Amino acid sequence: MRSLTDLMKAALGIVRDAFDIVRHTMTLGLLSLALAVVIWFVVSDAQNPPKRGLFAGMIAVQAVNVPQGKAPVETAQVQVEITTDADVWDELSIRDFKATVDLSGMTQTQANLPVQAAALRNDVNIVRVVPSSVDVVLEPVTTERKPVKINTVAVAPAGFSVTDQKVSPETVQVSGPQSLVEQTDAVWVDLNLTGTQVSIERDFVLTARDKDGRPVDVHIEPNTAKVSVTIARTEWVLTFPVNPSISGNVAAGYRVAAVEADPPFVNVRGPVDVLQSISVLTTDTIPVDGAESDVQRSVQLRLPPGATVDGSTEVVVSVRVEPAQGQRNFQIAVQTTGLKQGVAVSLAPDSVTVTVAGPLPVLNALAGDAITTRVDVTDLTPGTHQLTPKIELPSDVQLVGIAPPDVQVTVSAQ
Repeated sequence: MRSLTDLMKAALGIVRDAFDIVRHTMTLGLLSLALAVVIWFVVSDAQNPPKRGLFAGMIAVQAVNVPQGKAPVETAQVQVEITTDADVWDELSIRDFKATVDLSGMTQTQANLPVQAAALRNDVNIVRVVPSSVDVVLEPVTTERKPVKINTVAVAPAGFSVTDQKVSPETVQVSGPQSLVEQTDAVWVDLNLTGTQVSIERDFVLTARDKDGRPVDVHIEPNTAKVSVTIARTEWVLTFPVNPSISGNVAAGYRVAAVEADPPFVNVRGPVDVLQSISVLTTDTIPVDGAESDVQRSVQLRLPPGATVDGSTEVVVSVRVEPAQGQRNFQIAVQTTGLKQGVAVSLAPDSVTVTVAGPLPVLNALAGDAITTRVDVTDLTPGTHQLTPKIELPSDVQLVGIAPPDVQVTVSAQ
């Protein structure tokens, strides 16, 4: 049996071996972690390399520690050269930077002072400011009251108009550098009435401008004004068909088949009483005297005073002229066909009335010899027969009828 001392020595040996294993394992772990961090930085830098350059945005320089009773006349702008990761660069805007110029201790009217710039995010470093200094001009701060005016940048839609408009307050206090206050001609409300068909009353932001309409950088108190605009409907819109006016007579034998206007309907605007006075929307007169073919003209609409139309006041009128249709009677002698030698025939009656229809110019020019009427007596036996004549007509006319419809044919030997 082992002694207690031997057991204790064995236990201590086991502990030392375990400690050595743990220490070796921790060393390997720390080395692996350090290597992983180094690899991550190398890969990250390769995929997203740092970028250095001049940021394109112009940054307004803010004056700080401005002497009491003074104000800078204008705000300078600078650019900054920066370094940052490429993917960060694309996210940047001028709101991520701040530029200031310190006016503490400035006693003279004008000075060239250094600009301090700072990035407002930790992953951007500023290398330099361009320009590194700016000219500052100080003037006494003055205050004046200026009138508030309304600038209508877009009028109410067609058919509506502004009947009254008011602004409150009518004057506001303008303060700032003396020269800028003196340049301020008025303080304006920009009023856009696009699509507005009802009266409005709401607050608008004010803008100071000089006499040429250019903005002036001054402080306005209050910086809003209440504008009340009364909008009323002054005209209405009704749709009328266009009824073209024609005069004269087309050529003999022709007729007016149709009269069409393009567009056929027109939207007419005007006060209610003006629209109510329109019964028919006519055009200037189109003469068609002696016309044998279609007539087309561009003519003006006839509108009463106070009425307007959407688009052009001119329409295209087409007058379709075509031959008139009619009928005409011809007395035509009945001819025989198929008569054999040694046979005699007699016809009762020996002529018939042929009624034809067609265009009047064709009928008027048609001669009787252009129509033939025949009966076929081939193979007829001696005696009396009732036959219906066959009629041959020109292709541009149609048969209406014959009278009498039959003729009596008497066949006899000679």
